[in-house]
Amino acid sequence: MPKYLVNQGLDYLNRRVEAGEIVDDIPAKSVAWLKEQGIIELADGSAKAKVEVEPAPIVEAAPVIADAIDSEDK
Repeated sequence: MPKYLVNQGLDYLNRRVEAGEIVDDIPAKSVAWLKEQGIIELADGSAKAKVEVEPAPIVEAAPVIADAIDSEDK
Protein backbone atom coordinates (compact mmCIF):
# COMPACT_ATOMS: atom_id res chain seq x y z
CA MET A 1 0.00 0.00 0.00
CA PRO A 2 1.47 3.41 -0.91
CA LYS A 3 2.38 5.89 1.79
CA TYR A 4 1.19 9.49 1.72
CA LEU A 5 2.48 12.63 3.38
CA VAL A 6 -0.30 14.70 4.90
CA ASN A 7 0.07 18.45 4.15
CA GLN A 8 -3.01 19.55 6.10
CA GLY A 9 -4.86 18.13 9.10
CA LEU A 10 -7.25 15.41 7.97
CA ASP A 11 -10.03 13.34 9.54
CA TYR A 12 -10.84 9.92 8.05
CA LEU A 13 -11.85 6.45 9.22
CA ASN A 14 -12.56 7.76 12.75
CA ARG A 15 -8.98 9.01 12.91
CA ARG A 16 -7.25 12.41 12.93
CA VAL A 17 -3.83 12.99 11.36
CA GLU A 18 -1.91 16.24 11.39
CA ALA A 19 0.30 17.89 8.78
CA GLY A 20 3.66 16.16 8.48
CA GLU A 21 2.43 12.68 9.31
CA ILE A 22 2.93 9.82 6.86
CA VAL A 23 0.01 7.42 6.52
CA ASP A 24 -0.81 4.34 4.47
CA ASP A 25 -4.49 3.78 5.22
CA ILE A 26 -6.28 6.56 3.32
CA PRO A 27 -9.32 5.12 1.51
CA ALA A 28 -8.46 4.47 -2.15
CA LYS A 29 -11.55 6.32 -3.39
CA SER A 30 -10.34 9.52 -1.65
CA VAL A 31 -6.70 9.53 -2.77
CA ALA A 32 -7.23 11.21 -6.17
CA TRP A 33 -9.15 14.25 -4.94
CA LEU A 34 -6.97 14.65 -1.84
CA LYS A 35 -3.90 14.74 -4.11
CA GLU A 36 -5.59 17.21 -6.49
CA GLN A 37 -6.31 19.55 -3.57
CA GLY A 38 -2.73 19.25 -2.28
CA ILE A 39 -3.90 17.79 1.02
CA ILE A 40 -1.76 14.67 0.56
CA GLU A 41 1.13 13.69 -1.67
CA LEU A 42 2.92 10.47 -2.37
CA ALA A 43 5.61 10.10 0.28
CA ASP A 44 9.15 9.34 -0.69
CA GLY A 45 12.13 9.37 1.62
CA SER A 46 12.64 13.13 1.27
CA ALA A 47 9.00 14.29 1.55
CA LYS A 48 8.29 17.16 3.91
CA ALA A 49 4.93 18.74 4.71
CA LYS A 50 4.19 22.01 2.91
CA VAL A 51 3.05 23.70 6.08
CA GLU A 52 4.41 26.99 7.28
CA VAL A 53 4.05 27.51 10.98
CA GLU A 54 4.77 30.91 12.47
CA PRO A 55 6.44 30.83 15.85
CA ALA A 56 4.32 32.06 18.73
CA PRO A 57 5.19 35.58 19.87
CA ILE A 58 7.22 35.85 23.03
CA VAL A 59 5.26 37.66 25.70
CA GLU A 60 7.08 38.81 28.77
CA ALA A 61 4.87 39.06 31.81
CA ALA A 62 5.32 41.94 34.23
CA PRO A 63 6.88 40.83 37.50
CA VAL A 64 4.49 40.30 40.37
CA ILE A 65 5.46 42.07 43.54
CA ALA A 66 3.77 40.87 46.68
CA ASP A 67 3.95 43.04 49.76
CA ALA A 68 3.57 41.52 53.17
CA ILE A 69 0.37 42.52 54.90
CA ASP A 70 1.02 44.33 58.16
CA SER A 71 -1.40 44.05 61.02
CA GLU A 72 -1.80 47.83 60.80
CA ASP A 73 -3.30 47.55 57.27
CA LYS A 74 -6.35 45.67 58.53
